[in-house]
Order: sequence, then C-alpha cells, then structure tokens
Amino acid sequence: MDQVELLKIYAVKLASRLGENQESIEFIADSVTDHGIETMIVEVIKNAKFVKVIYDYEGSHANKKLPRRNYASVSVSIEEGYSFDFSRGVAYTYFPDMEKLLEQL
Repeated sequence: MDQVELLKIYAVKLASRLGENQESIEFIADSVTDHGIETMIVEVIKNAKFVKVIYDYEGSHANKKLPRRNYASVSVSIEEGYSFDFSRGVAYTYFPDMEKLLEQL
C-alpha cells in the first residue's frame, strides 16, 4: 500500500481516538535509521464537523536536530468516518517501514 493511502487510513483511526470533550490530542512515533532518528508527530485537532490530522516530521542526524516541519495533513469527516482533503507538506521525506511507524501511534 502506498504511503498516501496509509496516512489516510491512520488519520481516520487517530481521529476516532479523540474523546467527545477533547479538542486535540498528540501522538509521537520514532524510527531509528542509519542516518539518525526520525520522528513523526501527529496532531489531531477537532474543528466543527471535521477533524484535521497533521503529520509533522522531525529528524536528528549526526547529532544535529532538524526543525519540525509539516509532512502531510488530512481532513476527516467525524460523522461519516472517511478522509478527504489530503495535502503534502514541505517536509517531503520517505519513511521506511511507514506502517510499522504508524502502528506505534
């Protein structure tokens, strides 16, 4: 399965974890690579009838921490339980074994 489809599927799963009285929640998953540590930070934010799921990327390579940057975002319909409006962020990178990384969330 390609990474865009995985991000959409997990956006729906993560949006469903948002409690009725919660406005937002954050999840973090790390992956150790040959180059350093790659971190995916996911913010789930409620907004009226939909939830915005924002995937951010933060890396640490050669003992230097890279700035947190937007990787992708997905909107999820709360009532219908489906994703829409996928957009790619500026932090384009390839997460190896993305499914294993997303399973940590």
